[in-house]
Amino acid sequence: MEQLANLVRRAQAGDLDAYGELVRRTQGATCAVTFGVLRDRGLAEDAAQETYLRAFRRLRDLHDPEAFAGWLRRTAITVALNARRSQRRTFLQLDDVPDVPVLDDHETEWSDRQRLALASALVSLSPDDRRVCDRRYHGKWTTARLAQAAGVDEAAMRKRLQRIRDRLRKEIEMIEQERVSGPGIRVDFPAKIVELLARPRLDDLPENPVGRILETLRSVYDDCTEHVLPEIVDFAEARKTIGDEALYINPLELHRVDERRILRYDLTLPLLMTARYEGQPLRLWTAGKAYRACQIDSTHLESFHQAEVFYMDRRANLDPWRLTGQVIASAERAMPGRAMKIVPTAYAMCSQAWELEIDDDGRWFEVLAWGVYSDRIVRHLGGDPATDIAMGAGYGLERFAMLRYGIDDIRKLEAAEVA
Repeated sequence: MEQLANLVRRAQAGDLDAYGELVRRTQGATCAVTFGVLRDRGLAEDAAQETYLRAFRRLRDLHDPEAFAGWLRRTAITVALNARRSQRRTFLQLDDVPDVPVLDDHETEWSDRQRLALASALVSLSPDDRRVCDRRYHGKWTTARLAQAAGVDEAAMRKRLQRIRDRLRKEIEMIEQERVSGPGIRVDFPAKIVELLARPRLDDLPENPVGRILETLRSVYDDCTEHVLPEIVDFAEARKTIGDEALYINPLELHRVDERRILRYDLTLPLLMTARYEGQPLRLWTAGKAYRACQIDSTHLESFHQAEVFYMDRRANLDPWRLTGQVIASAERAMPGRAMKIVPTAYAMCSQAWELEIDDDGRWFEVLAWGVYSDRIVRHLGGDPATDIAMGAGYGLERFAMLRYGIDDIRKLEAAEVA
């Protein structure tokens, strides 16, 4: 099938058949965009027709044929909004008009409304592409900075960004077309789950307080390798293999995807579901979002960030006090000069556990916990409790960031930056 860019070049040269083919290939998506703004099928069809007339008149002004899809989408949004404003009868308030993402090279940031519209499409991206999106549209990274972080030249990064936008555009157009024929969300998750998954990962943004804290903590564990975890956990399987220890929070706090699956409520459970010990030392590091249903306030979010360290080895090679030393060193590096205290505690998966609390003007705040996993967990991971030991430490990144940078409301962290 001929590429859109080639059809655009032919149409710019005066080939009406080529322009007709462009209309045929894009009219479904264009109608979906105008319907998303106008919420009226007849008005949306009129706006789509006006979009193509306007695009035809201005086609020679489009210098990059590869940008046609985004350019046409931007035109459709403009035409639809103008049509909406010209209507005397009020179908909805102008403030309620969806902030439709344009998805072209000129768009360098997305609003919260746009992210909501893009939620299902964002969830379909790979973790690496999601990281690029978060850094570009949330962190406002330049193409040059993205290229440097990825170890490629700017031309390669521009092509990657274009590929990502094309993927997002395709996904969101399919969602929009389904919306024209009836409500529904394309991804096979409840809308709330998709919204939570689509929120940006602040730990991927080193200028964000959460990202800065993660970089600081990570530097203490240079003997660990990165371990990527799934955000969705087969909870039925976890209960079967790990038992009742798989859940240590109130079941009402779980975000359920369906009868079997949940969004991870911490990083420990998916780590224990994916790590396997085969007699060789394990030194793992992971970070990312966790999810719990709660009342959102100045200290609680439904989507928050954690980091996790996991060690497993022969008992002769692994000392709990070594991990304790690293825990204290990491906290001191992240919160220099602060008073700390170790408090013994109990965790369902651990035979021994401790919490670290940090002083903040006379008030003590728990920021992390660590412990020695139980014999049951050691066996689950493939070890022998008589000869093997497993230990882990979990960090609350938002809590560290709030204390370190004097932020009084957890909801401010997403927009905060540090020098």
